[in-house]
Amino acid sequence: INAILSLGVEVKLGEDIGTEEFNKIKNEYDAVYISIGAHLDKKLGIDGEDKKGVMSAVGLLRAVGEGEKIDFGGKNVVVIGGGNVAMDATRTSVRLGAKSVTCVYRRRISDMTALPAEIEGAIAEGCEIKELAAPVRIAYDENDSVTGLVCQQQIIGSYYKGRPKPFKANTPEETIPCDIVIVAIGQAIDNEPFAKAGLPTKWDTIVANNKLNVEGNEKVFAGGDCVFGPETVIKAIEAGKVASNNIDKFLGFNTTLTVDIDIPAPKATFMPPCGRVNNAERMPTRRKGDFKLMEIPMSDEEARQECNRCLRCDKFGYGSFRGGRTNKW
Repeated sequence: INAILSLGVEVKLGEDIGTEEFNKIKNEYDAVYISIGAHLDKKLGIDGEDKKGVMSAVGLLRAVGEGEKIDFGGKNVVVIGGGNVAMDATRTSVRLGAKSVTCVYRRRISDMTALPAEIEGAIAEGCEIKELAAPVRIAYDENDSVTGLVCQQQIIGSYYKGRPKPFKANTPEETIPCDIVIVAIGQAIDNEPFAKAGLPTKWDTIVANNKLNVEGNEKVFAGGDCVFGPETVIKAIEAGKVASNNIDKFLGFNTTLTVDIDIPAPKATFMPPCGRVNNAERMPTRRKGDFKLMEIPMSDEEARQECNRCLRCDKFGYGSFRGGRTNKW
């Protein structure tokens, strides 16, 4: 971030961009790039979701990342979801002192989109994964405080859009007692101000073409999660580079970025395939009590071996414009 700011970029913090503010920006500047990401949480749409003790995984992780003191000591926590964010919330709850943590998912564990290592890590840290359980409603007391999550058992069924779809089992509902429910069923994009400003939208994303130009708005570009939906960081970085290149052309320039150092040619010698070094992790009983790194760093010997596996991305890195990248963009 500091490297970018050192180029002379002006940053305005604490700005709430509504429809009126966006229109003002669009009129004031020669080009606009929207890269707001996906910082809202998706709702379950079930009874009790607004009660005390229900929170979003996005909000929880943001608060922990910003250093807020959150104490789950003695609390029974239920996390709803099956992705990496759900696993982050599950494992974070353990580190916040939760008495028990249960992750509820309506499909099978094998259908979860979270990385297998994340699921295995959560189980090793004492978390329970309750598969084939669909949330029905959130139980609460007379003080509007959460007392449990009511679930309906599911049966995995036929494939739909590449994934087996669960359906309701002929069994009674089950209540999982808990004090806190964390919703981690996905992230959403706040595109309403831009839709009201006349930008084309689909579902909750902004519609842009391959050049990341927003149709019908020649000076407006958009990229990253707000266009593709929640994706990887590298895809957002790629979008930023593509958009900046096309904004440069739109403004009438043809700027070329060059590598100002001599990059030696890669060796032509044949390198036999070599297995990747997998970092070991600290023992679950130790790592679950703090927020220190779980992975143990490579040894010097392992690092040297990994360097020998180098694919020379600096020389042959791939870009999605101007035919890829060798020594210039």
